[in-house]
Amino acid sequence: MIDAKLYQEQFPGFSFVSQLDISQPALSNYEYQSIEGGKLVITSCKQANGIDISKIVDYDYFRFKLLLVSCKAIDKYSTASTAHTNNFPSKLNTNFIYQLPAAITPLLSKADTIKRQDLSIKFYDASIQITLEKENIFKLLTKADEVYLTLLARGDFTSDGFEDLLIQSEWYARNAHGKHVDLLILSRPDKGRPVEIGWRLNSID
Repeated sequence: MIDAKLYQEQFPGFSFVSQLDISQPALSNYEYQSIEGGKLVITSCKQANGIDISKIVDYDYFRFKLLLVSCKAIDKYSTASTAHTNNFPSKLNTNFIYQLPAAITPLLSKADTIKRQDLSIKFYDASIQITLEKENIFKLLTKADEVYLTLLARGDFTSDGFEDLLIQSEWYARNAHGKHVDLLILSRPDKGRPVEIGWRLNSID
């Protein structure tokens, strides 16, 4: 039996006061500027989820988006159960990241989705450089982009008995102002087969 695990250090400003119920953490040091000129002090995910993101000024928009994704991650983690089998390494390394689906990066368009389909990161872009920035945080560097993959939690999110990984994926354009963030669940019910994306927050229809 493999208990679900949340990497709380990946949630700065989140206070998990109860180990029995971590679905409603208290938040601190989360302040944003609204387009109406007022300051928004966020103290809970419930409060954050009730705010219209279009009311946030441009320079705080992405930072607020990151908070919403963190809150969604906590929500997803609350549904994780104990796994019976683990087909992922106990500690992630760069060799493992190279094998992940190329579509793990935030998808920008249908064309981008099609290009990455059924390819690993390594086969999609042989020139990509992957480095370990901190424990469970990996940087993917290409000529045009910078992507960060952060392991947020482990557990059985798909109710099939196998351990899954909850990953935050951030994309930044190196020579422009584009940036995007996504949240994904990686599954591997068969150790002999490639890792699959079992769920993602932002899909391209």
